[in-house]
Amino acid sequence: MPRHSLELVFKFSAPRFSVNSTQKSLKIFKKSRHAEFKYRALIIFLIFYAFSSQAQDVQSTILATNYTIQKGDNLYKIAQAFDLGMEEILSANPRIANPKIIYAGEKIILPTTHLLPDAEPEGIVINLAEPRLYFFSDEKKFAFPISVGADEKTPTGKTKISEKVENPTWTPPASIREENPDLPEMVPPGPDNPLGDYALRLDATKNYKWQGIMIHGTNAPWSIGSKVSHGCIRLYPQDIEKLFSEVEIGVVVVIVNQPLKISEINNKIYLEVHLQEAPEVVFEKVGVGKLICQKIADCETRVSWQKVDEAVIQNAGIPVEISLEIGN
Repeated sequence: MPRHSLELVFKFSAPRFSVNSTQKSLKIFKKSRHAEFKYRALIIFLIFYAFSSQAQDVQSTILATNYTIQKGDNLYKIAQAFDLGMEEILSANPRIANPKIIYAGEKIILPTTHLLPDAEPEGIVINLAEPRLYFFSDEKKFAFPISVGADEKTPTGKTKISEKVENPTWTPPASIREENPDLPEMVPPGPDNPLGDYALRLDATKNYKWQGIMIHGTNAPWSIGSKVSHGCIRLYPQDIEKLFSEVEIGVVVVIVNQPLKISEINNKIYLEVHLQEAPEVVFEKVGVGKLICQKIADCETRVSWQKVDEAVIQNAGIPVEISLEIGN
């Protein structure tokens, strides 16, 4: 059964700023995806709520936002406007062969709703598979796209915030200076500082694996959503500023790696897939059936395994309803 009797989803309903201004597109690389599966999107206007689906057809319902490309849009600006990473937009829209080429009037899917990771909803929870950071306090809940370490350089486990630093100075570690000998020994605050304007240091007193790992801003916002760092967690400048203002020293930080997320909401079952392997990975290899049955009672009679298979193959990073409809 689920850890919590009622599971919730995050939803961001509106952009923070106009996406009609032009900006030079940045070079983003993306693995090819399978052909687009026909979706019916439901647009929900609450940031954090429990969702109940009334759909009765055999096609899977998804939780996402439909968006029509406007004149002057580019994917990078759309990603920032809706607080998404470029990679997750491309995962949800496999027909986009070149992220620098989109057309006004074209319809795309924005993955603006997310099931919660399987972790206690307190403090900061980071899911490397998405990658996304969730923040929980008594009255506020936020979710932000992030960049994490390449080649699994960001550790998993539990720690806490040990220090808050505004306008941080960056001292490149020896390993990074070996990769780039031209780096200075110290980078002062400012536009050239890769830490951005705010940094939250993770406590390494009990475990050295957290040494040097920080949650911070960036001077390369185009990198958000990718796995490109040396282990730190990057946020958009506006997101780290918001998080910095809410987080106190001592807040718990839990980092997990959960490519499959399952939630049962008002008797509807949803699956969200963030596999790093090719979408054609075999069903048994990812263990999705076992995971679903660990979370969902009477899974064999309540889950449409055809819908599960389609969701795994598509690997779109969007919550997909996988309930078995009566008569199917």
